[in-house]
Amino acid sequence: MEKGTKGIIIGASAGILAGAIAGILFAPKSGKETRADIANYVGEMKDKIADELVKAGELTKEVYDDTVEKIVKVYELEKKITADDAKDIVEKLENNYEEVVKVVKE
Repeated sequence: MEKGTKGIIIGASAGILAGAIAGILFAPKSGKETRADIANYVGEMKDKIADELVKAGELTKEVYDDTVEKIVKVYELEKKITADDAKDIVEKLENNYEEVVKVVKE
């Protein structure tokens, strides 16, 4: 993967990550402060995911899933997001792999 594709991956990840997290942000189970905190992490996560994908040099389903799980797990372990939120985010991002590939290939 060329370094020039980083912007494309960041853009694709940003949109998909924002969409995946939107449901969590507006879920009644989360308080206003928690939603704000998660929203602040969206930008961080997408940048880290994109950086890791560029470092990997390839964009396969396995690499993508592993990268998403690794980055989201860090936020969970640091108690920035709950285990339930982490599970939701990973599931939604992994389900959107084809969208990321589609955007990267365009």
